Amino acid sequence: SDCRWNIDVKPGLKIRLLFAFFETQDQADFLYVYDGSTVYSKLLFEKSGSVTTPFEITSTSNQVLLRFITDANTALPGFLVVYSTV
Repeated sequence: SDCRWNIDVKPGLKIRLLFAFFETQDQADFLYVYDGSTVYSKLLFEKSGSVTTPFEITSTSNQVLLRFITDANTALPGFLVVYSTV
C-alpha cells in the first residue's frame, strides 16, 4: 500500500508533528515526511523500523505530506502522530 496524508494549515503558520509511537517493519515499511504538498518537496524525515518516542518534527511551511509505504508480509503496530500549528 502507498498511503498519503496532506496536512494544510493557514498561510504563515508551521506544522508540528508529535510522534507518540513508531514501530514499523524494518526495511519493509517506510514513513516519509515532506515539507510541502508533494513527494518533490524537501524530505524532513524518512524511517523504517522502531524509533524512540516521543519526538517532534516541525515544518518550515504551512503544508506537509506524510507518505507511508507498506507491504502485506508482517503487521506491526505502526505509528501515532498528532499535529498542531506553531
